[in-house]
Amino acid sequence: MKKLFALHPSVILDEFHTLRITGFYQLKALSEQAVSFQTDDFSLIVQAKEITVLALTEQHAHISISELKDLSIRYQPREESPYGY
Repeated sequence: MKKLFALHPSVILDEFHTLRITGFYQLKALSEQAVSFQTDDFSLIVQAKEITVLALTEQHAHISISELKDLSIRYQPREESPYGY
């Protein structure tokens, strides 16, 4: 099914308690205290006392964060996938 409106990647950190990512992304790692995503040529890493996944879909991630310790965004060109994504 084709989307009516194209979603461009966006990251919203709401009051340092919730994180929303829209658009295409890759979930790189997930644990109870850390999560990392890759979108386009940027890597997002979040570390906290506790991280809870509220929703994960193809073009949307919603994460709950308890006591944020570190958030970093780094330019990191992604490696080309042999599958074209």
